[in-house]
Amino acid sequence: MDIKVFKDKLFKKALENGFSDCEIYYYSGKSIKVSVLKGEIEKFDNTTSGGLSFRGFYNGKIGYSYTEQISEDIIDKLIQYAKENSEIINEEEKEEIYVGDKNYTPIKTFYEKLEDVEVDTLIDKALKMEKAALNYDNRIVSCNYCIIGKASSEIYIFNTKGLELNKKDNYIIAYAGALAKENDILKSGMEIKASFDINDIDPVYIGETASKKALSYLGATSLPSKKYNIIFENECFTDLFSCFLGNFSAESVQKGFSLLKGKLNKKIASDIITVLDEPLKENGYNSNSFDSEGVACYNKTVIENGILKTYLYNLKTAKKDGVKSTGNGFKSGYKGKIGISPTNFYIKNGKKSLNELFKNIENGIIITEMAGLHAGVNEISGDFSLLASGYLIENGEKTKPVEQITIAGNFYNMLLDIKDIANDLKFDLSGIGSPSIFVGELSVSGE
Repeated sequence: MDIKVFKDKLFKKALENGFSDCEIYYYSGKSIKVSVLKGEIEKFDNTTSGGLSFRGFYNGKIGYSYTEQISEDIIDKLIQYAKENSEIINEEEKEEIYVGDKNYTPIKTFYEKLEDVEVDTLIDKALKMEKAALNYDNRIVSCNYCIIGKASSEIYIFNTKGLELNKKDNYIIAYAGALAKENDILKSGMEIKASFDINDIDPVYIGETASKKALSYLGATSLPSKKYNIIFENECFTDLFSCFLGNFSAESVQKGFSLLKGKLNKKIASDIITVLDEPLKENGYNSNSFDSEGVACYNKTVIENGILKTYLYNLKTAKKDGVKSTGNGFKSGYKGKIGISPTNFYIKNGKKSLNELFKNIENGIIITEMAGLHAGVNEISGDFSLLASGYLIENGEKTKPVEQITIAGNFYNMLLDIKDIANDLKFDLSGIGSPSIFVGELSVSGE
């Protein structure tokens, strides 16, 4: 059943049954994923998913109901379930069904050419990735995973206040993992690439890079315990940064769970740190014209030259602070609750190359991998202690690989002490990004 026809019938009947303002949030998605092993297709997945949430005010209280079935037969049940739900929900802060904004900035998130990519093309690239990894060096003993896939989704938000919003997006992703062996020592490496254009997926580069990374860790040793100058490679700092994103949420601030409470317009980071949240970023992995509440998204500076300029708000938290929502009210799926999430959230590039950062370090480490991020990080206090690996930096040059070291520090203190930033900004698939960053000295436990 067409979603717009369904919406009209549902709203008409809900209003006749005593509801006032009503809203639906509809999601549908599909994905294709191919995995190869030893020159053969190991696994092929072709999945679809989707559903709809209905919410509305009944006797002044909001109720929810959900369905995966989009047909006229389900309308009565949706209305009845929402009525019953409204009777048991007791929230102190009243939710809002948003009237909408005058203007929504269009942003391209759907690429028609990507929809035309055939499964045979995906299989061919996956096989080439594996072959490139295995043929790179005779010490590569296996390509333990080699996967490529594409996905697309569509979202509709409609309400009885006249709001009608629609978003379609799609992307392609490929990743390979290689295993290198020397003197009975095994090391792994991985490379991942996501894009909106099949031509950006270079299977030879992905496979060979995974093998290069695996080989580069052969011969790794630990280090004496002491303080070292530390550079976090872009992907690593992104991972660490991601652990603390909840502190920028106005909800965390209002509940007293964030050390950023009371820090607006105050210095929380080094002068060279600027952090942006850009939902309107072209070719961003998390670009949006509107959030899950229907609020128009806009680009914003969160930290400017070390000064905290704003928290991230949804409608509920914005109302509590007497400000406008920042358009960061998102939910994870059609059944999810509205929370607060960043979009394309990143630390702005510096001016130097990574090699130029090395030049100023006589004795240090570049961290390229970390483990135990959830167990080893205290999001509230900022303290972290993480098992890590990377490469020694000696006299301004990256030299031998290191492993079995533990780095420890405090994230908030580290932000204030950052010494320099590279110009190699890289995003993860959730839209969080960072360049490589020289943070100064940290305590390292090794041998």
